[in-house]
Amino acid sequence: MMKRNVIFLGLLLFLSTPAFAQRQWTLDECMDYAIAHNTEMKMLQNEQKRREIKAQASKDARLPQFSGDMGGTVAMLRSTNGNRFDANEMLLNIGLTGYLPLYTGNRLSSQIKADQYALKAVVEEVRSSEKSIKAQVAAAFLQLLYYKGEASIARQQQEVSQLLQKRARSLFDKGKRPESDVVETEAMVSRDMALLAAAEGDIALAKLELKLLLNLPDTVDFDISEPNDSLEQIPLLQSHDVYTATSASHPKTLSANYSIQQAEQEVKTARSYYRPTLSLVGGFGTFWNNMDIKAGLEGQMHLQSPQGLARKVNYQLALESDWKRRNFIQGAIGLKLSIPIFNAFETRARIRTAKVNLENAKLAYYDTQQKIRKDIRQAWQGALTAHKRYEAEVKAEESWALAYRYALKRYDAGMATIFDLSQSRQQWFTASENALRMKYEYLMKMILGDF
Repeated sequence: MMKRNVIFLGLLLFLSTPAFAQRQWTLDECMDYAIAHNTEMKMLQNEQKRREIKAQASKDARLPQFSGDMGGTVAMLRSTNGNRFDANEMLLNIGLTGYLPLYTGNRLSSQIKADQYALKAVVEEVRSSEKSIKAQVAAAFLQLLYYKGEASIARQQQEVSQLLQKRARSLFDKGKRPESDVVETEAMVSRDMALLAAAEGDIALAKLELKLLLNLPDTVDFDISEPNDSLEQIPLLQSHDVYTATSASHPKTLSANYSIQQAEQEVKTARSYYRPTLSLVGGFGTFWNNMDIKAGLEGQMHLQSPQGLARKVNYQLALESDWKRRNFIQGAIGLKLSIPIFNAFETRARIRTAKVNLENAKLAYYDTQQKIRKDIRQAWQGALTAHKRYEAEVKAEESWALAYRYALKRYDAGMATIFDLSQSRQQWFTASENALRMKYEYLMKMILGDF
């Protein structure tokens, strides 16, 4: 028992060391972890492996095929009439046959290309899924940073209210301000405390959403690192043409394009069933034969002489054979030509189905391009608007901060009421919240445009 208590105490001290303190995750770490633990991503990766196996199997179809066979028979034959005939036979054969396609009407080459394009398409789908996961994680990451920024503003607002409360109390004690100013400032502090609590609640919910998006266990104490919040870190918005030009190289566009090329090769594969096929076939084998035959024949023969005298002659024939362990070796090689004549319009149905798939692939490519360009235009326009509003809100924040300082001086001089000071303070922090919101909205649009 003493030893167990010592072990438990040591484990408790070990877990309480700074190595197990809460670790702050960066954006890149969140993205990498989400991609590695996302279920849909794992399914896509398995689909990529399946396509790789299928593409390799299509290439291997050009190789020769061999098969071995072994068989044996035991036969017995008995006579059912008066004649005597008994035969026993044992046969054992071992052989090897081979098949090599020489010409398949370009069926194999078309199928190989189709499977290669299918593999390229799923590779781009994996890349597209990675981008989508990164965009979702970045959005949740920025949302959490935004709520933290709101909490910081609410905390600053509460500190200003507390300082204002102390100032109003001091002026009331000196007889320069009425007691209503103290009551008003106390209400400000209470309201700001409620706003700070709501902001901290938003932070907890945003953390939970990001944690669930990463598929983190519930036991992990999770938080993110806050980057330097300087204005210089906001990326500049590039020209709309820069984003539109990259739409052709987007993974979704490339995947849709590869799907078109896959469908074209599948049309060629379907048409190849109209063409004859030529194959090289051959075989080699050996068999052992054991045979034992015993036969007898009895009868009477009528003989006729030239003088017309007839005679009856009895005869009896016997046959015995003892054919043991005879070994035979055989081999053959040749060409097999198969010419399709009529297969109940199966080939025609294949061609029509492949053409429909090709048309759908082209429509999907066009639709994908349109959606990507639409998303890029909307993200770019939204980022442009958010950037302009951000610059305006930053100037408004600076102006309202200066206005609050002047209002505070007027309040100390008795030229402004506590209501005027409260309104000025509220306008200042409202401008701060608007600037913060426009900053993260701009960053969000930039992320959507980049991904």
